[in-house]
Amino acid sequence: MSTDSYESANEEMFKRFLAINPDAATGLGLHDPYDMDLANGGFKRYKETLDLFLEWHRQATRAAKNEALTLDQKMGLKCLEMGIDVLKFSIDDYPMWKMSPDGLDIPGSLFFIMLTRDYAPYEQRAAAMSSRISQLPRYLEEFRARFRGARPVKLWTEIAIETCEEIPGFLKFISASSKGRVPDKLLSELNKNIAIADEELKEQLDWLNHLLDRAMVNFPMGKKKFEKLLRMRGLGMNSDQILALGEKYLAEFKQERTKIAARIAPGKSVEEAAKIIAGNCPKTFEQALKATVDEMEKAKKFIIENRIATITPGAILKVIETPAFMAPILPYAALFMPSKFDKVQEGAYIVTRPKDPRDLGKNLNFPAITNTAVHEAFPGHFHQGVRSNAKHWMLQLHLMVEEMDTVRVATETIEGWAHYCEKMMYDHGYEANDPAAYEMVNGAVWRAWRIIVDIKLARGEIALEDAVKSGMEEVGMTKDGALAEVKRYTKTPGQALSYMLGRHLIIEFRREMEKRLGPRFDELRFHDLVADYAYMPFHLMREAVAESMK
Repeated sequence: MSTDSYESANEEMFKRFLAINPDAATGLGLHDPYDMDLANGGFKRYKETLDLFLEWHRQATRAAKNEALTLDQKMGLKCLEMGIDVLKFSIDDYPMWKMSPDGLDIPGSLFFIMLTRDYAPYEQRAAAMSSRISQLPRYLEEFRARFRGARPVKLWTEIAIETCEEIPGFLKFISASSKGRVPDKLLSELNKNIAIADEELKEQLDWLNHLLDRAMVNFPMGKKKFEKLLRMRGLGMNSDQILALGEKYLAEFKQERTKIAARIAPGKSVEEAAKIIAGNCPKTFEQALKATVDEMEKAKKFIIENRIATITPGAILKVIETPAFMAPILPYAALFMPSKFDKVQEGAYIVTRPKDPRDLGKNLNFPAITNTAVHEAFPGHFHQGVRSNAKHWMLQLHLMVEEMDTVRVATETIEGWAHYCEKMMYDHGYEANDPAAYEMVNGAVWRAWRIIVDIKLARGEIALEDAVKSGMEEVGMTKDGALAEVKRYTKTPGQALSYMLGRHLIIEFRREMEKRLGPRFDELRFHDLVADYAYMPFHLMREAVAESMK
């Protein structure tokens, strides 16, 4: 067999995967014909995807025995295997598909992507949104069928109710955004489908409210299953070891924060220093968005001038306000990664407006904007996403599975890289002043705290209320911010610990490579390769980078 036969088999199976999961196609930037359809909303989607992956793996391994595969092809096969493991775990061990009744998370995210990304003329995107909106009644009916006889998590049901209440307003926003931009016939059809969807959303909301009556309070995965998840991720550490690491880092970073605070506010408390930093902020949320744009451009220039990373030309990153329906689970900022196959690599850097305008300086002061821009934009997530998208699509197979409401298995590389960049940029002298250091170290306190809370929530060793209280006490978050954070952790066991753990693993890996290569170690090449393979779980990224730097 030739290498083409291995690739041809994968391409054919990929097409079948996208037919089952058209939302994955949209996320990847493959729009025609997938943008017109919603996937099956029921369990059928999970079963068909797992059956396909098992068949795919049999074909791929058979072809691989007769071909000399490249490094990336070998890594792609391992990502396929990881996708199978994720699906099996998420179907049998921790079945979120019948625990979390948020049937609008996936459609809402799709509409957001289609509305904000200029991958096609707006008329074409509006027609596709209209088609998908028309399918919401069918999708939600299939989704509700998942829960016959099941007992969802009460907290997640409450979150689903919040989302359901926000979606009608988002659909109205789509309609308003389409006026004057599409032909009258298409606008009329769009509004007709929105009106039908509104009625279905009322039924969905009524169903969710009734679902609360039989919802269960417990959401923890439990220690046994959590350990299985960590082994599957190939982290090389169990939850007790990771917890000890989090406690060690929390103590160290709190001490460092106290020292920095003493320099900012001599003789005063950490809280007083934080108030001084918070006072150095934009006057309005809109000015904070502008400052975010300015800061990420400044960071990009610094990276280029100091040979820290190779920036991909032509990529676009928009900074916009977080949509209302996403705000309950994204209290600060986040990045929508660029699509793999879009001709223009475009991402969305979303920033959440504080509920109380008086909290603007707490999370959107100028030093915090600097630190977050490094994390989310350059050389953090956006840069990383653009470079990773230049690699073979099979290296993202496990991520495509994660979008189906499954457990997360690659976040220690993705989030670890962004968190590593905060410290690395500071060490290079970027905004190396005490207020910036305070925000960076305070962020490290937050990420160390995340390890502890994530593990204890997943193992069932801490109550939600106590986790929120500890976020306010240890990190200094507002009550609303801490509550939103902790709610998200409950739905993504093992994800929140990935920031600090990932940073730790990348730093240790760098030290190992510096020792192994000696004077041949090249920081620019190391950073480029880690970003190239950052969409893979850490143990696979490590293998690929080490092989490439021989």
